[in-house]
This record gives sequence, C-alpha cells and structure tokens, in this order.
Amino acid sequence: MNDKNSLVGDEEILGLDVGAAILQAAQMQIRRTDQDLLAVRIDSQEFDDVSVRRAFPLEAADRYIGFFDSDGNELGILEDPEGLEADSRAALDQQLALTYFLPKITDVTHIGEEFGVVHADVETTSGARQIEIRGIRSSIRVLSRNRALVEDAEGNRYELSDFRLLSKLTREILGL
Repeated sequence: MNDKNSLVGDEEILGLDVGAAILQAAQMQIRRTDQDLLAVRIDSQEFDDVSVRRAFPLEAADRYIGFFDSDGNELGILEDPEGLEADSRAALDQQLALTYFLPKITDVTHIGEEFGVVHADVETTSGARQIEIRGIRSSIRVLSRNRALVEDAEGNRYELSDFRLLSKLTREILGL
C-alpha cells in the first residue's frame, strides 16, 4: 500500500508533507548572491532569493530544512544538511542564523515586577540586554522540564536552556 493515507515511513511519523520532495545534499549547491540573497542549485536548476525554514525549529533544529522559492513555493526538504559541501553548509548556516536569531539567556543579573510587567537585566549569548516581559503566561513557554522560550515586549525571543539554575525569586517572578 502506497497511497496517501498509509504510513510511508519517517516522513509520516514526523508529520511532514509526504508530497514534498526530499532533497539530497549531494545534489545541492548553496551560495550567497552579490545582492546577499540565498541561491540554491538543485541538480541543474538554479533558484535565486530562496528562503529556508526549519520544520522543527526547537526540537530538531539541524534537521529537516525546508527550501522555498521567492513566491513561497516549497522546493523540498533537506533531511540532513551534514552531507552538504563546506561552502554550501556555511551559506545555509548563515541564513538559518539570520532567520532564527535566538540568543540564550545565560544569567539574570536583576529582575523586578511592576504593574504586571517584568523588567530584567539579562546576559545572553549575544551580550547584555534589558528586557521587558508583559503577560507572563503568554510570553514564557515551557518547552521541557527545564527549558523555556521567553518573548519580550518587542517580540524578541530568548531561550532559557535550564531555568532550574535561576534563583528561586527569578523563577517565581517568571512563573517557572
């Protein structure tokens, strides 16, 4: 049985569109154009102004990368970018870093709450920041037993790799 309603392997289990083309790293070349856009060659076809999206940005960030043309049409999914040539991998990694800027909070140096708004001075993997968090219940999402995603009032997102390492007061203010 090979119809759309039957299980077709890992793609079905992972919830991927089984109609999407699975791209082979060995048949791809990825580079930046002179206009600093992402260009992708798949076999003999060249696509300029390509965007990339992670199918599972938090759970499997380095696997299942979707490629889309300038009109938003899916070109296919690259299951594992490890097989890309070094230059192609570097161009892909650079684009993913731009698309998914997600610094990690490494320390909370000061935190306070006033009128339901949390003000915090934090150290991140991208330097010191002063953040404001409104609506704790909707702005902090627990991802696992010790990991959380924090969105500040400006829409910037930060990862808390292990919130158990925060002080008790900080965890209480953040509702963790």
